[in-house]
Amino acid sequence: MMVSPLKRQRAALLAGVALSASPSAHSASSLSLTLPLMELDADKATLKSFNAIADKVEHKRTVLIPKYRAMADAFLTSDDTFDNPIFTHVVLWLFDVGEINTFIEWCFVAIDKSLPSPSHIKRDWPTFCADSIFDWAHAHAERGENIEPYFSAVFDKVKGDWRLHEKVAAKWYKLAGLQLLRDDEGKPNVTAVGDVEALKEALSLLTQAHELYDKIGVTDLIKNRIPARINALTDGTNL
Repeated sequence: MMVSPLKRQRAALLAGVALSASPSAHSASSLSLTLPLMELDADKATLKSFNAIADKVEHKRTVLIPKYRAMADAFLTSDDTFDNPIFTHVVLWLFDVGEINTFIEWCFVAIDKSLPSPSHIKRDWPTFCADSIFDWAHAHAERGENIEPYFSAVFDKVKGDWRLHEKVAAKWYKLAGLQLLRDDEGKPNVTAVGDVEALKEALSLLTQAHELYDKIGVTDLIKNRIPARINALTDGTNL
């Protein structure tokens, strides 16, 4: 049976995983990162050689994360706060392969350790985490799928701990408000909501979104549609 070049490449890379990923061999506080970073640069170049996104994701899942995860784990559990590209690249790959829970947890660690994000990201960790989870949550919400507990875990940070650009924060408040307005098919539908308190909470969230960034696209909801629905429910009419 013919073995594809991609499979041969993966097999060759995985052949070194046992040594490279040994926690005892790679204590983040004692091992120089010179050689691992040289390997990382080579692996990133290999990753760029794949044209299909699906091949890139599969390579991250089956080769790169298994190869580097133990080194990232060692850094994670240490008290070290130095820039560690091994750890930060694994964080990025975790999102790409759909390990959302671990991605969020490790983003929080990167933020707590004040680590710089990889140079090609062009955003700090709070912004990158907020953007990434927003995109994930928005796509799932539009399909009527559950976005908890991941949405709330990051929204708590957006509301309380992180100083984000107003447009970034506004889209979170907007999505939180729209979540309260979804009908049985998962679509935002004000007239499908019969709970006045839920409508008031949605109105508050969407108003905050508008105050943060007035081009966020909620003007009609907060000025007309939600107040009209609240009035309809409280005065007994049916709109």
